[in-house]
Amino acid sequence: MQTQNLASPAISALPLTDIKSAGHRTECSNSIKATGEVDMEPRVTELETHLKYIRRDMEEVRGDVKSIRHRLAYSAGGTAVILGLLGWIANSRFEQVISLLLAH
Repeated sequence: MQTQNLASPAISALPLTDIKSAGHRTECSNSIKATGEVDMEPRVTELETHLKYIRRDMEEVRGDVKSIRHRLAYSAGGTAVILGLLGWIANSRFEQVISLLLAH
């Protein structure tokens, strides 16, 4: 039978709060100026780049929506014209349609 060693592990772990603060300190230490200010320029530049791409994509979506609206309007107009023509034909030939329906 095997025995299990329940002793504490040899590797010590930092508490979660210490790990977060240590990572934050190293992240901020890369961007700290000599006067103690945090350099925000790279982060702002990255946000501006993302915003530029978002705006470009939104313009593309707006163009697609306009195209879809025009297609729907033309389709609705065409459908109305065709239904109007069919109604006019049916109205002008109403007696013939009735006689065909009653003959069978």
